[in-house]
Amino acid sequence: MKTKFLFTLILATALLPSVLRAEETNKWTFDASLYGLAAGMSGNVAVKGVPADVNVGFDKILENLKFGAMGSARVGYEHWALSTEVIYMDLEANKGPFTARAEQWMVQPALEYRFCQYFDVYAGTRYNSIHLALNGPLGVNPSGTQDWWDPIIGTRVSLPLGKKFSFNVSGDIGGFGVGSDLTWQALPFINWQVSKIMSVQVGYRFLYTDYETGGGLNRFKYDMLTSGPQIGFTLHF
Repeated sequence: MKTKFLFTLILATALLPSVLRAEETNKWTFDASLYGLAAGMSGNVAVKGVPADVNVGFDKILENLKFGAMGSARVGYEHWALSTEVIYMDLEANKGPFTARAEQWMVQPALEYRFCQYFDVYAGTRYNSIHLALNGPLGVNPSGTQDWWDPIIGTRVSLPLGKKFSFNVSGDIGGFGVGSDLTWQALPFINWQVSKIMSVQVGYRFLYTDYETGGGLNRFKYDMLTSGPQIGFTLHF
């Protein structure tokens, strides 16, 4: 009996480091992020059948930058994760006789899979709610609101730049005629790992949406590229 007990104790002692390493590897993770976004608009819109061209040249981008905010949360276990991004933007652009203002809410839940620390893929949906208002000549001031869902697929790539810095690119594509005819997003950014629990990101976000519904006086169109610099931070738990 003593021999069996001693053998069991020795075996347990030998296996303990492997068990502890497995516990360390198989941790749950939680990340919470908050970003500020300065964005401009460039594209074509229509509200209640009234079209407007709001293409803004590069030399006018700074004049049309408006503020937006974004928050995200990510819960992961091993290679899998669930994430949700929420973006709010209040944008305005002037071109010709019209001023276009777009107030946009975007919510993006997704399921992610991490192949390695340098490469992730994800699939999910993107919900858009856009209130679009035009201010034109002769009292022509139509406004309207549309909301819809788009399926999306995307990927993230991370390239280390030393111990604390990395260059990252996140991008996705979707719509496929389900909601938008096409939507895509790209975000190249530099990540600075300030400490074990905090990192800072600086990048430039591009978000394109081509959505149209209705006809005649009920036509609503939002064919728009929103882009601008973004800065934020992430807390890691």
